[in-house]
Amino acid sequence: MESYVPGKLRERNTIDKDNEVIETMLLSAKGGQWENVWSILGEPENPKYDRFINIIPENRRWGTLHQAVYWNKPVILQKMLKYIACDSGTKVKQCTSECGSTTKMTALDIARAYKYPEMVNVLSKHQNKIEEQAVPTLQSYENYNTSEGLSLIALTLSAYKKTFHPQPIPTDKRIIDILEDIFKDIMKSDDRWQAVKEKVYDSAYVVSVDNANAIKGSASRQEFFQTVIKTYTIEENYMYTYLNLAFRRQKSQNYRPSGHDLALGPFAVVYQMLLLFWTDLPRENGITYRRMMLSNDDVQQYQIGTKFVWQSVASSSTDLAYAEPFPTCGTAGDQAVIFTIDNKENSPWQPRNIEKYAMYMERERTYPAGAKFEVTGRSKKKSDIHVSLKLLS
Repeated sequence: MESYVPGKLRERNTIDKDNEVIETMLLSAKGGQWENVWSILGEPENPKYDRFINIIPENRRWGTLHQAVYWNKPVILQKMLKYIACDSGTKVKQCTSECGSTTKMTALDIARAYKYPEMVNVLSKHQNKIEEQAVPTLQSYENYNTSEGLSLIALTLSAYKKTFHPQPIPTDKRIIDILEDIFKDIMKSDDRWQAVKEKVYDSAYVVSVDNANAIKGSASRQEFFQTVIKTYTIEENYMYTYLNLAFRRQKSQNYRPSGHDLALGPFAVVYQMLLLFWTDLPRENGITYRRMMLSNDDVQQYQIGTKFVWQSVASSSTDLAYAEPFPTCGTAGDQAVIFTIDNKENSPWQPRNIEKYAMYMERERTYPAGAKFEVTGRSKKKSDIHVSLKLLS
């Protein structure tokens, strides 16, 4: 794994603290104690923990916004919707309430189900701003650390702490080491992997019922792992599209995950662990290829000598012909860029050979989220930009 380099920014995590804050916020919202909620979120114009606003943690069915609707107080709802991070499209987990089933309902759906006309009016006029966020192609390498950079992973561990890591977590422990501890624990205990599987299913259900049901139907640990990989590689489904978008939105500051991002959090944690630690997925140390369609502004970021981080799980292939169809999720452009990647560096981010369990035979090699690279060459051949990369440790 990575070693500490003197002078390099030390990584810290706030998983235990964030877990307590999240629990307090949701319990306060459920009890109508909105001053406690505002003290956590801060004010809309000066937010504090607004990255928590769309979370539905492991022991809850509704989020904070759904609770605001339940209390039927327009002034509370209007304030909630003023937070830029507030995603009015966040859906409830599988649940039955006084009004009947609220499974996969948005806040507007709940207002209608409870027959709250004022709340319906407020939500009907609301313009959701969460999806307007810029989605960067890459993150800067300088001062990057996985504990802050892999924000979706860290936030999910906070929201699902009892399932993933019930023991206290030292604040100086890196995310990658925490994931390794969780994976080892899952590999030792049938109860542990089954508990994780249930949470992945429960959370992912609001995004894709079919894929969630496939995960739930896994009868063994091996089948669970295989199903997670196969589900990701089905390019036409929401798992592929939204998981990559969720990973790319990660950042250390002003992180504002959508409801869809957070619903895929447990799936993201498991897939990241498999790419990092599952020995059934051999590491690739040869050359791989990746093709992306980028805007001209994004293309200009890949200059010789530039070091960067790809925040998403990144697909590549050992065969250039199969690399051609790999899509870009999120912001794209008209310029084709073909990356040729040297993976000989002994690094935890070396791409894994997932073709044994993938949906399609594309000689696919997949990088864990947060892989680090340096641009070593750049040229133009016909209409395509060719960029040479070196994987970093």
